[in-house]
Amino acid sequence: MIGSDMKEAIARLPEGIRERLRQAGRLADESGLDLYLVGGTVRDMLLGRSRKDVDLAVDGDGMGFAGRLARGTGGRCTPHSRFLTATVDLPEGNSLDVATARSETYERPGALPRVAPASMDVDLARRDFTINAMAVSLNGRSFGELVDPFNGLDDLRKRLVRILHDRSFIDDPTRLFRAVRFERRLRFRLERGTAGRFREAVSEGMIGNLSGPRLLEQLKLICVEPDPWPVFNRLERLGALKAIHPALASDSGLETLVREISQSGDLASSTYDGWWILYLVALFRPRRAETLEGVVDRLKPNRRLRKAIEDMSRWSGVEQAVESGEIDTAADFCRAVRTISEDTMLFLSMTHPEDAIRRRCEAYYRHHRHMRLSIDGRTLKELEIPEGPAYGEILDEVLSMKINGEIGTAEEELGAAREIWSRRNNLST
Repeated sequence: MIGSDMKEAIARLPEGIRERLRQAGRLADESGLDLYLVGGTVRDMLLGRSRKDVDLAVDGDGMGFAGRLARGTGGRCTPHSRFLTATVDLPEGNSLDVATARSETYERPGALPRVAPASMDVDLARRDFTINAMAVSLNGRSFGELVDPFNGLDDLRKRLVRILHDRSFIDDPTRLFRAVRFERRLRFRLERGTAGRFREAVSEGMIGNLSGPRLLEQLKLICVEPDPWPVFNRLERLGALKAIHPALASDSGLETLVREISQSGDLASSTYDGWWILYLVALFRPRRAETLEGVVDRLKPNRRLRKAIEDMSRWSGVEQAVESGEIDTAADFCRAVRTISEDTMLFLSMTHPEDAIRRRCEAYYRHHRHMRLSIDGRTLKELEIPEGPAYGEILDEVLSMKINGEIGTAEEELGAAREIWSRRNNLST
């Protein structure tokens, strides 16, 4: 059951956030400003969904208000002047995103908007969907009052994603991707007229008006959804993936890969920050080189993602060498993949269909790529081995023995180096 009493919804917030909102409301009263909870914060509170960060809007100078709020809370203010917004990081770890109520104008379809201060009514009217175009007053006399000029609460209850005006997807085609993310995440559906405008925008090439980096950012946001697969699948059915590039498709193979990545989280370290890369590698998985080059050229990814994608083509050569027996030992495998992206190797560790090859990839990713020797050039010098190219060759051979499990301790490494040098000496004499 979706509620409508915002005072009750605010009362359900964690005590720390609740007190910060009342503190912000008192500061707004003292400053003679109108302050509101807005957008996704209001939507999620009405749905009873938890949220760490809070969106505020000021009918007036939002950036100046954010600075005063930061000083009053002992927090830190980071301004974003271009969009008339600021982030207040609170001492307890939460953050408040503070915006100046503003208008947006688009010089052409797909362009970034030009923003200017405006009234709260205008601010709500420039938003993407009715469910995100609600506000709640935080000022003392009107605290908790819901402002809902586009009947967003009614659409929440009907579980609909509805645009505010017919040009919404034309003005900002990123809303096509946001619409599907909200639809799948909240288990809503596109309102009939919105679905029609969606298909029109796709068929009229509006996605082509977005730059590669802006498109890539939308794909990245899909990848950090709790479950990316339904979003990709829905975009496929609505024709949006092929509008990015004809080679992109959401099929059963992609579903399998996404599910396997989602279920293999224990392979990655707690500090791993590339989950979105793994999902995009799945989306761009091995295709003809010219097709892959076309996708990369369209999206203009950063160096890390580009390497992870392109190394899938390099991996096919390694796979063939493993299957033919040309690559046999663990050390052989390490030498073959050491220049392949670690993201690519983690992806293969999670998703390769053949157990034997998957185990090789996992052993490399978990263990072998981290292996180091206890001995080094100084050790070899102490063994009275003449300095020269032999140092690198000996150390490489000892490391191969360690990777293959033939030796383990520092003493065994030393003995192996001595034996290798002795054998070389005997051969040379």
